[in-house]
Amino acid sequence: MSLFDKLFSSKSLKGATPVESNAVRLHFGHEGIKYEFTANPVAISNGFESANETVTDQARRLSQLATEGLASQRENEFSICWDSVYQLLADEDFASYVAPLGIPGYTSAVPKLKNSGALLDPSFSILLEEWVDSDGLPLTSQPKLEGKVLRSRDGAYLLKPLVAELLDELQAFHAVPAEKRDQKFKEIQYGKIRRLAFDTCAPVSDYVSKTIVLTPEKLKLEIEKRGEANDRVIEICPTFEDAPPDWISIFDRFPLSDTYEVPDGLSVTRIVLTPEVKTVLDEVKKMPARRVSGARAEAFVRNPFSLLGEEAGKVLSPEDVESQLTKAGISFAQFTPHAEFGEFGEITRVGILINDLSRPDASAAIYWFDSPSELNRFIHKATTSHQSNAHSFAWMRYDLEVIGDTLDHIDQLSTWLDAWSSPELWTASEVLDLSHYSDRIESIGFEKPFIVPVISKKNNENGWFDENITTGLASVDEKTGQVTIVSFPFKNILPLHQAVEEAIRSNKTHVQVVGFKDPVPLYDAQMALKDLKAAREDLKEKKFKPPSKNIKKPSSPKKRLVIKRNLEDIDYTENRADALTMAEGTKPVLPSALLPTVELKEHQHSGVAWLQHLWKLSPQQCRGTVLADDMGLGKTLQLLTFIVSAFEADPDLPPALVVAPVALLENWQNELERFFQPGTLPTLLLYGSTLKQLRVAKNEIDATLKAEGVTRLLKKGWIGNNKLVLTTYETMRDLEFALASQPWSVMVCDEAQKIKTPAALVTRSAKKQKVRFRIACTGTPVENTLADLWCLFDFVQPGMLGALNFFSRTYRQPIEAKTHEQQLKVEELRELIRPQILHRKKTDVAKDLPAPNEDQACKLLAMSEYQHRLYERALANLHEQRQVNPSAQLQALQAIRKICSDPHGHAESNTSSVSIDRLLSESPKMGWLISLLKELGADQSGNHKAIIFCEFRELQLMLQRVIAAIFGFAPSIVNGDTSADPRANENRQQLIDAFQRKSGFNVIILSPLAVGFGVNIQAANHVIHFTRTWNPAKEDQATARAYRIGQTRTVQVYYPGVVSPKFPSFDVRLDALLSKKRELASDMLNGCSDLKIDDFSELL
Repeated sequence: MSLFDKLFSSKSLKGATPVESNAVRLHFGHEGIKYEFTANPVAISNGFESANETVTDQARRLSQLATEGLASQRENEFSICWDSVYQLLADEDFASYVAPLGIPGYTSAVPKLKNSGALLDPSFSILLEEWVDSDGLPLTSQPKLEGKVLRSRDGAYLLKPLVAELLDELQAFHAVPAEKRDQKFKEIQYGKIRRLAFDTCAPVSDYVSKTIVLTPEKLKLEIEKRGEANDRVIEICPTFEDAPPDWISIFDRFPLSDTYEVPDGLSVTRIVLTPEVKTVLDEVKKMPARRVSGARAEAFVRNPFSLLGEEAGKVLSPEDVESQLTKAGISFAQFTPHAEFGEFGEITRVGILINDLSRPDASAAIYWFDSPSELNRFIHKATTSHQSNAHSFAWMRYDLEVIGDTLDHIDQLSTWLDAWSSPELWTASEVLDLSHYSDRIESIGFEKPFIVPVISKKNNENGWFDENITTGLASVDEKTGQVTIVSFPFKNILPLHQAVEEAIRSNKTHVQVVGFKDPVPLYDAQMALKDLKAAREDLKEKKFKPPSKNIKKPSSPKKRLVIKRNLEDIDYTENRADALTMAEGTKPVLPSALLPTVELKEHQHSGVAWLQHLWKLSPQQCRGTVLADDMGLGKTLQLLTFIVSAFEADPDLPPALVVAPVALLENWQNELERFFQPGTLPTLLLYGSTLKQLRVAKNEIDATLKAEGVTRLLKKGWIGNNKLVLTTYETMRDLEFALASQPWSVMVCDEAQKIKTPAALVTRSAKKQKVRFRIACTGTPVENTLADLWCLFDFVQPGMLGALNFFSRTYRQPIEAKTHEQQLKVEELRELIRPQILHRKKTDVAKDLPAPNEDQACKLLAMSEYQHRLYERALANLHEQRQVNPSAQLQALQAIRKICSDPHGHAESNTSSVSIDRLLSESPKMGWLISLLKELGADQSGNHKAIIFCEFRELQLMLQRVIAAIFGFAPSIVNGDTSADPRANENRQQLIDAFQRKSGFNVIILSPLAVGFGVNIQAANHVIHFTRTWNPAKEDQATARAYRIGQTRTVQVYYPGVVSPKFPSFDVRLDALLSKKRELASDMLNGCSDLKIDDFSELL
């Protein structure tokens, strides 16, 4: 057996000692990590099978990972694939899972590689000679590889991701028998292995070091122009990434070959061509001295892809070719067909748009043909030029080039000539005609300049911390759509903040931002400032959540519908009558399709009447409303009742549109089926497979639309006979041309806080719709600032509140209104919006909904001595460091917060080894919780069910462990992103459904992040906020999962907290701050933002 075979032994050995026991065995294998339990792990986690605490803890953690899709279970085994292992290690939320699950730490060891023979030898191989440390020295004992883990006498350690990738490629090489390794295979694999070896600093033999093999899959054409017009000569130099300096001279000297060897000093670079690259280079080789002139030169510069063959599209970047042509000073004039259509789709005139590409900032000129005969002469001239391979032809004062799309353009013009009223399925003249859209659409092009923060890593291997990130601001040019990024370190936040404040004080509409030549609109600067501050804080708190892939320079945007924004000035307004108040006692007209068994609540009757009243005044006197009822008051039923009644009164109305988070789409469907006669509103769910079937294929879109990037369209007649369309915010954003050209009778934006940011694409897309009556539905019309309210009203009644800059300078939230004049302005705002906003609280209108009862005693739990010691130590540590390390305040606050709820999680390295008795006696919240649950469980007739809200994963597991030990069952833990597709979120819903179905006492543990849209748990009558959020609105949203219409019992709400006679505790301060914010938020205009670290200054 060779050394390589020994090191790649497939034998699976035992895992790390800390996780081994008689009840579970750990294996590191080819696919991942396997955990073999001697008994059913689910039974172990539920306490039905006896096991020590370590094993039980492992079973619970693995069960939780399986619930979240990061592990799989089969009988008595759990498995975590290697991709998931690396994902866990990269996610700070799972940092505490690593050690208990026996996942080894990273090793700095890398393989030392050597070759056997030369690449041209039939028996060539590349071998793993030995493992070395970061200094290149051999390890004291050579390890064995078990999957992605190195095991030696010193222990088991995990390979770093790139080292694992290197080993994968090495294994792929040896997976093919030596006699079946052809030269191409050997060279390609060698090139990959060599690159990864250098990326990981793995030592290689002298031959591997000096023998470089490149297998370029992409080419870059460097273009140089000599002469002009008919005397033009174009020289083409094909190159690629990492090409050696002498590559082009070798290419010129020798015939085309599959491989090249290019000397580079003492080493040799071997270049292996893929078939696609070779085909393109063959075309270049056919050009004498890599030069083309005359007609071929013109043909090349106008469309290199047509001259270089079909494979050119696979190996050349169109953007790079265009850049190289521009760099060479080559520019053209091009034409595209253009036509105008009448009311019934008939062509009224035909012309061509002419783009002078030497002037990219200039608008396209348009030439209208004065008659069909003139159009016919143009088509004939263009056709003749195309057939004779001419590079261009003259028309009027223009020199129009003949390019690859010219024939398509000729065909389009011929179609228009032959059949004036028979356009293609979708043409530019149809889609890009502003008359098909709302009057609020200003143009079709690129959005006005805006700036967006861009944050990326310097080194992908390292984490998200200050020294490893770069920050910048991306801006979009409205004329060209070009995206540029300027460096903008966090230190520039302060001057940006000062510039914004000065602009507000001086009533300026623009701000000068560091790095930008032209001033930026004030609102855009404010939004960028807000996002930068939030990112900075999230990075400090280690809560920053980047996209799944590193952010890079964004591509230039495609053309979109551009709205009149109403930011600096009032660009667009819709009239509203002065008197909109509904007469007291107005009754709704209930639709006959409402099931006779359905009885609306009193507040729902008045809500429907109010909607019907405003609808009758639309569109001349009113264009919409904000329905801002509390969560749990049945807003969906009110809205459906109103929409159905409108269609019963006028069956010929255009369809209604409901835009909602994806998790609510099924809720809308279910409510319609539950409360109304079958077939009441034919409904189209514009999402998922249905959406896919309705999309237009690109070959059904004309060339002009493709060139403009407008390719996301729906089939003509896509609505069919449907009267209600349900879709998501993302679909509305992506299909804005299709949806915005469709007239709507009513449009509902459910959870309308999604459209409270003016610069967001979904906000702008909502405002682009052509609607008679708009409804913004949200329980929190003001979340942070009054700008949220402005944005909602700019949707339902544009212009009523003025431009955003004026609005922001004029109005203050009630809490900010200090002077008499400011207070008068607050009342003025209330009166201005009152006719078009309905904001009712459950406590005021839901008379048959039992009021919740908040337990006060649990807020005064005495700290244990154990907690006292930890708390005082944390405070002392803060006071020592705060002068020299101000950032320590945040860490100290988090430590103190954790000590109050989870003292053992703060102080103990392995909480699974802490006895249940200690957990109950030293953590007052835990002791109180178990006493409460015992009381509820003992009341067999009460059928009590409790929700425990807790955001920390480790504490969730501890709660599960303690409850399982005392009550004999392990409560389910539900985490998750509330915006997830419900079809991909079945595990979460199944756990909640099982919790509600079980008769008698039951408990479930939920993260506050998992209780947003579409989660109703009316079976629960006890809500325990074991850990508290930084925002009372989010706590109330969590409580509202149980406290809502349909709840027949009194919901008991608990906010347990610890107190000390020695000092004001964190819990006391937090409760006071949240109570104050909750009280202020009772005035809708105050909003309810998160608490900040400065709010706790007296503790620190």
